[in-house]
Amino acid sequence: MIYGIILAAGEGKRMGKVKLTLPLGDKQLIEWVLQAVKLAPLDKYFLVVRPEDKEMIKTGEKWGAEIVLNSEYRSGMSSSIKKALHQISSKDLEGFFVILGDQPFISSSLLYKMFKAFTLDKKEMIVPFYKDRQGNPVFFDGYWKDELMKLSGDVGGRVLIKAHPERIKRFKISDESILLDIDREEDYEKIKGIFNSLHKRGKI
Repeated sequence: MIYGIILAAGEGKRMGKVKLTLPLGDKQLIEWVLQAVKLAPLDKYFLVVRPEDKEMIKTGEKWGAEIVLNSEYRSGMSSSIKKALHQISSKDLEGFFVILGDQPFISSSLLYKMFKAFTLDKKEMIVPFYKDRQGNPVFFDGYWKDELMKLSGDVGGRVLIKAHPERIKRFKISDESILLDIDREEDYEKIKGIFNSLHKRGKI
């Protein structure tokens, strides 16, 4: 089975507020990610959130995500990845995406193409690149579940990517969607500007 893990339990320290429920067009930021994942060829997808983020929990359920509560979110990104992986049986696991909740321009088409680039049982990590710049999301062969379960602190799949470059399959794309995320207010303003431009041209 193929799974998706959407990481949405960050504290938003640099923004000073919960960023994923901010508006972007006619949806919340997180809804653009949920929409892409829902339309992708995944057997199941998880939304990892903080227990107190009630609005996001409702939104995730509306889009068909299985909600995973992470009360240990202060210990970093690895805790969210591990909480979701705990829900996945290794028995039927073929592979899984790790997806950031603050990348609203990620598309179902990108997820589908990355999955199609995957060869089962080759211990691959499918990593998207735009002009030699590494981005997200990343698709992992099920083999890497146990390795990710060993992580601790505010780290994610990049640790494995850095440690095992021979297992990387580069997936080149022609736009910067894989690089665009939201950490600060100015990132949000930039994303809104790009969104409005795409909307005017009928591209979104």
